[in-house]
Amino acid sequence: MKHPVRSLPQYRSTHCLNCETPLEDVDKYCHQCGQLNSKKRLALSDFFSELFANFISYDNRIWRTISGILFKPGKVTQEYCAGKRVHYANPFRFFLSVTIVFFLLGQLFLNWDDDFTEFVEGMNEGIEKGMEQAQSDANLLELVRRRDSLESQGNRIAAGVLTEVIDDIELQPDSTQAIPKYATQQQLDEKNYLYKYLAQTDDYKTHAERNPAMNINQALISLDHEVTDLNRSRYRKARRFNALEKQPYQLVEMVVPKIPLFLFFFAPAISLFLWLVYIRRDYNYMEHMVFTFHVFTFFFLSLFILLGMVSLSFGWISWEWMSLIILGVLGPFYLYKAMRNFYKQGRFKTIVKFAFLNFVFLVLFTVSASLFVVGSVFIGV
Repeated sequence: MKHPVRSLPQYRSTHCLNCETPLEDVDKYCHQCGQLNSKKRLALSDFFSELFANFISYDNRIWRTISGILFKPGKVTQEYCAGKRVHYANPFRFFLSVTIVFFLLGQLFLNWDDDFTEFVEGMNEGIEKGMEQAQSDANLLELVRRRDSLESQGNRIAAGVLTEVIDDIELQPDSTQAIPKYATQQQLDEKNYLYKYLAQTDDYKTHAERNPAMNINQALISLDHEVTDLNRSRYRKARRFNALEKQPYQLVEMVVPKIPLFLFFFAPAISLFLWLVYIRRDYNYMEHMVFTFHVFTFFFLSLFILLGMVSLSFGWISWEWMSLIILGVLGPFYLYKAMRNFYKQGRFKTIVKFAFLNFVFLVLFTVSASLFVVGSVFIGV
């Protein structure tokens, strides 16, 4: 960072204006607090020059970190652990910054995509219902025409049969309006816990689907069930199940925003296994942690690029195929290259450790992710 005027020797002081530490004329910065050694009064040009210099310095560090992580697997980790801390962004804060930016933009994209999808699905559903109703009306009209034709031909017996059929169709109640029989609170209390939970959940799902406008207290009262915290919780879960059955992508919306937090707390476990696998190498636990966060950052940077490609392709590029490429091809290749470049071991040892770590990570990730999803569905709002 350069200060063309304020850092000149004629403006240097014999002590730091911030912490009062004694300084020499050759001291450009205070060796105690790091402040610029200058007694020149602030000017507008100084303010903007320092602001611009700080921005450029931070901007260069960010771009060096991004380009290094994307195109040179393991190099940023190696140089950061070797002492180049100012040259690159802090791996922990940078990971959080990348995920925050990604999910802010991702939410905008998903909301627009969901609104468009909901509009199309609603339009298609309206067309289908209209066609079914039109077909039903056409069938009924055809029966009426046949009856009138038979009556004109003098075939009163056949016309009478068709009249009865027409009357049955017109008077037939809508099957969707049939009132289901719900278990009473007393019937539920007489059963064991598992039966009670399954029966109650099934009844609540049916009732919530038929009465979407009711709040939970009103629903429980209409069912003649006790308004307890347990019943309220189960009714709320039943609503959530109904929503997920109709719109499964809501599970993605529920879980995806929490992935950064999940990975942030999952990183220590991964770093521990890295430390165990490379225990004979001269790396401490925190250096393995830096490696882990850089790999996670690559994952989200790749998804960020994917988000842009999908958004700009107007449907020509699908999320499914691009995600499969990143997770199934690019991700594993990047992890292998990063391990090879950072830990400096031969191909055979790296491949063996890569395979072992992937197996362990897959098991840990599957178990943890399953618990995480269940928690998001049952506990999340």
